This record gives sequence, structure tokens and C-alpha cells, in this order.
Amino acid sequence: MNKIIKYIIVIVLAAIVAAIVYFSLRSPEKKSIDISNARINDVEIMARLCVVDIYSEVPVLDTINKKVIFGIQKQNGSVSFDMEKMEIDTVGDTVRITLPPEIVELYESTEPNSWEVIDTKNIGLLGALRSNKLTNEEDNMVKAKIKSNSKKRLYDTGVVRRARAEAARNLENMMTNIYRKPVKVTDPTPEGACKSCR
Repeated sequence: MNKIIKYIIVIVLAAIVAAIVYFSLRSPEKKSIDISNARINDVEIMARLCVVDIYSEVPVLDTINKKVIFGIQKQNGSVSFDMEKMEIDTVGDTVRITLPPEIVELYESTEPNSWEVIDTKNIGLLGALRSNKLTNEEDNMVKAKIKSNSKKRLYDTGVVRRARAEAARNLENMMTNIYRKPVKVTDPTPEGACKSCR
């Protein structure tokens, strides 16, 4: 009886070894992966004071390449200030800070239906025979124009002016707590640093 059990154990072990050999030979060859040391080419540290977050829905009525377009674009953005570009000096016990130029960022929103073309119409000669649909290039031209006009509107409606005034107040309070001295923030361009935007 013991011999039969020994034979069964030997047969089972042989079957397991044979199965392992069989499946290891059938498995696909593993691909080699090359790993190299990581390198950092450039590091930019930017501390920003963000004053205004922008969300708007902009109605669009424009003409591009003899096509009239009517649509709506949702935009996100911000008005912020690069803290590293602040000019700081002291006179007596007062710290003087000059507010740097504003950074106005404006993008098409990433949420669904952020760019909706409601209607287009070709108004050129033989317009009825040509396509009313905008090409990708025309679409991009319209969006670039929308961004430029929206940015200009932020200056015209005083959004940037209010952001600069608020940034000066916030910076004065924050730096007074940091330096434990009187702080005076001056704004050389209260209407905004971008002259071409007005």
C-alpha cells in the first residue's frame, strides 16, 4: 500500500513539473525595458498672487472670410501677479514694494459645450453656392479674435484696474505680517501694464 502511495505522489509531482515546464516554454517572451537616469532640463519657480478668477460666457457675432458667425464661448482665466518680479527696497523702517505687471490669462473653458456655433452664413459673391461651414483655420481665427477682444474688455471695464488695487491692498497686508514693519505698495500702472490692451 505504501508503494502505491509513493508511486501516486511521484506521478503527481512529475505531472506538476511537466505542466510548469510546458507553460513556461509557451509563455511569450518578456520584452526588455530600458531604464535611464532622469534629467531635469529647466526648473522655473514662480510664486503668484492670484487676485481675480474669471468665468464668462461671451456672445460672438463676427465676420471671417466673408462668413458671418454667431456663437457663444465659455471662458476661464485669471488676473495674477508674479511675486518674483516685485521691486522691494527700504527707506528707514518702511518697506517699499512696486507692484509688478499683471498676468492676464484667458482660455476657452474645458467644460462641455464651451464653444457653440449657433449659425454661420456665407455672405460673399455666390454665397448661396459656397459652404456656410467654418473651416478649422477660420474657427481658430475667430477664437483668437474672441480672446483678444475679451482681454481688451477686461481692461476697458475696469476688471484689471480693480485687480491691481486689490493686489496692492493684499500685498501690503501680507508683507506687513511677514516683515513686521510698515509696508507701502506703489502701483506704477493702476490702469494695467499692457498698453496695447487699452
